Amino acid sequence: MAEVEIPHGEGKEGEKQIGIMIAIIAVVMAIVGALGNNAANERIVKAVESSNGFAWYQAKRQRSYLNDLEIKRIAIELAGTPTAAQREALTKLATDLKAKNEEYHSENEKLQKDALEAKIESEVSGEKNDGFDHAEILLQVAVVLCSLTLLTSNRNFLRVGIAVAILGGIWGGKTLVLKAHPPGGEHAAPAAHAEPAAHAAPAK
Repeated sequence: MAEVEIPHGEGKEGEKQIGIMIAIIAVVMAIVGALGNNAANERIVKAVESSNGFAWYQAKRQRSYLNDLEIKRIAIELAGTPTAAQREALTKLATDLKAKNEEYHSENEKLQKDALEAKIESEVSGEKNDGFDHAEILLQVAVVLCSLTLLTSNRNFLRVGIAVAILGGIWGGKTLVLKAHPPGGEHAAPAAHAEPAAHAAPAK
C-alpha cells in the first residue's frame, strides 16, 4: 500500500500568513486607539476653551451694560446744574466709558467667534472619539476571529475576520477625515439667545 505524504510545510506557511495578518490588524488597532485617545483629550481641551470664552463674553457684556447705565446717569447729571469742574469730570468719564464699551464690543466679537469655534471643535472631537472606539472594537473582533482560525483550522473565521477588519479600517478612515463646520445654523443659536440674557439680569 502506497504511503500518503502529509504536506506539513503548507500548514505552517498558512499559519504564518495568518499570524502576519493578525499582527497587521493589531498595529492598525493600536493606531486607531491612539487617535481615539487624542480625540478624547482634544474634546476636553476645546470644551474648556469654549466655556471660558463664553464666560468672558458674558462678563464683558455685563460690564458694557453697566457702563451704559452709568453713561445715562451722567447725562442726567449734566442736564442739571453741575459746576464747571464737575461738568468737565463727568464729560471725561462718559467719554472714557464710551471708549471702553467700543473696546468691549470689538473684543466680544472675537471672544464669541473663538468660543463658538472651540465648541464646534469639541463636538467634532467627541464624534471622532466615538467613531475611533467603534473602529477599535471591530478590529479587536477581527483579531479574535483570525486567531480562531489558528485554533480550529477553519478558514471561514479568517474570511469573516478580514471582512470585519476592513470594515473597522473604513470606519476609522471616515472618522479621521471628519471636519468641523464653520459657525452657523444650529451652532449659532445658543449664542444668539444668550445675548438678551446679559441685559435682563442687571435690569432686574
